[in-house]
Amino acid sequence: MGLPATDAWPTYNGDYSGRRFSALSQINQSNMKHLSLAWVYRMRVGATPHAITGGEGPMPEGPPSDPGVSTIKSTPLMVNGVLYFSTPDNAFGVDARTGREIWHYFWKTKGGIHIGNRGMGMYGNWLFFETPDNYLVSLDAQTGKERWHKEIADLKQEYFSTPAPIIVGNHVLVGTGGDSLDVPGFIEAHDPEPRAIQWKWWTEPLSPATPAPKAGLTNTPCATAAA
Repeated sequence: MGLPATDAWPTYNGDYSGRRFSALSQINQSNMKHLSLAWVYRMRVGATPHAITGGEGPMPEGPPSDPGVSTIKSTPLMVNGVLYFSTPDNAFGVDARTGREIWHYFWKTKGGIHIGNRGMGMYGNWLFFETPDNYLVSLDAQTGKERWHKEIADLKQEYFSTPAPIIVGNHVLVGTGGDSLDVPGFIEAHDPEPRAIQWKWWTEPLSPATPAPKAGLTNTPCATAAA
């Protein structure tokens, strides 16, 4: 079990314990009534004038119309005074002390269900998040510029991707959703630098008579769940 995060919140649950517990003690029951608003950040999504743009889809005309794109469901990371969080097709770096936007990244989507995005993972100075059209995207945490992106599931099979990647050692762990069709779930571990798949684990056995889904199986070592 990992130790509680002390001066940062570097992963989805704060640390590997999954308890979402902070050991900080400056705010407690006796002084919390004195808290006041420090700043407000107004998030702007889509192809804004200063957005760093990536993605495989077409450039949209006008702002996004899906309300899920503007809804924050992610748990922000906080590392070295910067908040990192995401919504479907968007990622942000914001100064935790002032609320100033440092960068905004926008992903041109090919489609998918834009119900929400749970957040980002961080490995050193690199960020990772998933997109509704099933890509894993890596960004430079300082600048927000894209390092690489890789498809992790087939949009035509109605997979969609909302989880926050979890970093364990040099493994970027990702998963997907897919409740529209009866498609098997899986967990993949990606290398943070060459973006190769290290291993893949299916949540149910794949029948030999059933063609395997096209979810990134090319040259991929797979571990199949036991029956």
